[in-house]
Amino acid sequence: MQNNRWFAVIALACTVGLTAGCDDDNDDFEDVIDDRIDDLDLDDDFVVTRAEWDDAFVVFDTDNDQVLVLSEFRFNGAAFDLADFNNDGFVTEDEWDDFLDEIDENNDDVLDELEFEPFL
Repeated sequence: MQNNRWFAVIALACTVGLTAGCDDDNDDFEDVIDDRIDDLDLDDDFVVTRAEWDDAFVVFDTDNDQVLVLSEFRFNGAAFDLADFNNDGFVTEDEWDDFLDEIDENNDDVLDELEFEPFL
């Protein structure tokens, strides 16, 4: 019974934001989103345009072999699997472009944070 009370107190404190660290996981996730968007958003306008997306492929391709492997891919593994349309373990520049089309939900050639978030 004592443990249940402490759990309730901690949960309530986190809900109203009274304890430091309750939302550390959320803050860390937001930092990851910000860092990944910053990697792509070259003009700092909080969206990623098709031109910025295309430029990012060259930046991410650290060994300059014209493909991205999982270690170069700056998103989660599930996103890599989606971007690797032919399932050969590489993301080509064409697949990279197709991946943008896939995740750009409103087809405006711009990725905003909401469209980007599921792939981090």
